[in-house]
Amino acid sequence: MVRYNESLDKYESGRNEKREQSLLERFPPEEHLILAKPSIIIDSGGRIIVWYLPGAMTGMLMVCHLWAFMLYCISSGITTSKPTEWRTHMSNFYPSLDGKITPGCINISPAWFQQGREVYGFSPDVSATLKGVNGHNITASLQRSGILVSAALRVMHPDLYLAGIKTQVRLGEWASRHQLHDMCYHLQRWTSVFNVVSVICNRRSPPHRDPKCQPEAFDIMTTAGIYHPVIMDFINLGIKFLYNSGSMLASSCRLVRHHMHVEEGNRIVTAWYMRDSIHNFVGTPRTEYAKYGNAKYSDPVEKSACV
Repeated sequence: MVRYNESLDKYESGRNEKREQSLLERFPPEEHLILAKPSIIIDSGGRIIVWYLPGAMTGMLMVCHLWAFMLYCISSGITTSKPTEWRTHMSNFYPSLDGKITPGCINISPAWFQQGREVYGFSPDVSATLKGVNGHNITASLQRSGILVSAALRVMHPDLYLAGIKTQVRLGEWASRHQLHDMCYHLQRWTSVFNVVSVICNRRSPPHRDPKCQPEAFDIMTTAGIYHPVIMDFINLGIKFLYNSGSMLASSCRLVRHHMHVEEGNRIVTAWYMRDSIHNFVGTPRTEYAKYGNAKYSDPVEKSACV
């Protein structure tokens, strides 16, 4: 995957079919799989590319937490009609048949750079969704799932977990020095080592990448709701995952071109991720790839050399 990453442009979106076909021809999958059981995907160098954990979310978290949170938070879903903004474009959302949730997508962060301000001279700010009294309730409602994804990352990628903790602590110290009381409030109550979460209701996801994700990092996605079984397709890996309610997937969404298509039901997705610009702002170094402990012995040439 290192060579694959080196072949990607800086802002590779995964939306150019001709470009993606060229990449597939250069780096074809060895086989095509459909997975329904807990799995770890590693590359030839022992780097962990994907964690797949069906059933990781308990019923209590899915129903009592996420469902209640979304009923409150996306009461007036956020969408757009701009054709270039597929993530929030109205055509990519489908209605709730029972009217219990409103389709939409919001980004939530106690400290991030607003769009277009990830350059020198700007400072982090609390996301618009957390400003005001309602923001306090949103942060509180995210605490359980924030703990869950942080505990998962501690196992999946220990170095990234520690980098996330360092970043949150340093952000808190910076916000305190500059008397940014709103940011301090949310950072003190933010239980996740990830600094951003996107919460998405009833959206179709066309094939894409997330170019701001670092190749060595993991994003963690969870899904909850009542809907017919769907497939999450990691196209360039040749692997499809059964993505039932309660599933958790972790990967670098820059390296993996993925998509999922669903047309009915009520589905809530949370995507937790870290912004490298925030880590850089407080001086947290980038991590290396996570590696599977015994993967190095899977190479028969290396194994014979060690005998």
